[in-house]
Amino acid sequence: MSLPRARSVRIVKNTTGFPLLNSQGRPKEDRGKISWIPVVLRVLAIAWSGAVVVALLDEFGGASQLPFLMAMGMAGLLVAASFILTHDEMRSKKVAKVEPGEDDESASDLLTKLPTFNHFSRRLTDEFNRSRRAGRSVSVVLIDVNNLTAVNQEYGVRAGDEVLRHVAASIEATKRFNDVVARLGDDEFGVLLVESGTDGVDAFTTRLEDRLARESAVADVNGRTVALWAGVCTGNSTSTPEVTRPEAVLESAMAALNQAKQERERRRRMWLSA
Repeated sequence: MSLPRARSVRIVKNTTGFPLLNSQGRPKEDRGKISWIPVVLRVLAIAWSGAVVVALLDEFGGASQLPFLMAMGMAGLLVAASFILTHDEMRSKKVAKVEPGEDDESASDLLTKLPTFNHFSRRLTDEFNRSRRAGRSVSVVLIDVNNLTAVNQEYGVRAGDEVLRHVAASIEATKRFNDVVARLGDDEFGVLLVESGTDGVDAFTTRLEDRLARESAVADVNGRTVALWAGVCTGNSTSTPEVTRPEAVLESAMAALNQAKQERERRRRMWLSA
């Protein structure tokens, strides 16, 4: 099973580190200011080249073509050099406007404000390689929200969105500071537990289930407030010395989640037929 990617959007940040948003809450495009230094340098270089051409033509006259060709060649070299030097300056300024590691693949999900699948995959690779060098392990926990389709049909899509926000906030509140949470699909989340084994996975899932059992999502449905209890099923995998690819950890967690979802469906059918 391959997890569908959540819709992503590029987040452009200003110098304070906060995203620039328009009135609809979507990121605005940061166009930046025009730098006049490269323009002035190029104009001066072209003017200097023109002056050299005129001086050579005046000195040697139009009969001889050699000075003219030399002047034109010098002008071309000056212009090319000015473009190369100012291009590096402009490129460095563009790079400085972008946060380190911030690109199209590390965008945030608009609904839950969590990172998307690409960011999660990249962090998994980094932490997996680091853990192998240190002789430690990492774990992946995949989380699927129960009965989200039923909530959407019964109370509307906005209520389903509130359930997803509630689950995302609960996962964020349950994880440790250095763990990574991302929205991987419509109703699926992923958690990367850094330097954590099976005991850490069990502790995390227990805390998350307890939190979701105590707290409910709140949605406004036709002018009345409705409490929506969100349940989840999980699948997890922990790296071992025999595992050499980070993708193998994710694939194993996917298989475990699929098995958990099949078991959930089997119990639901038994309950309906009882």
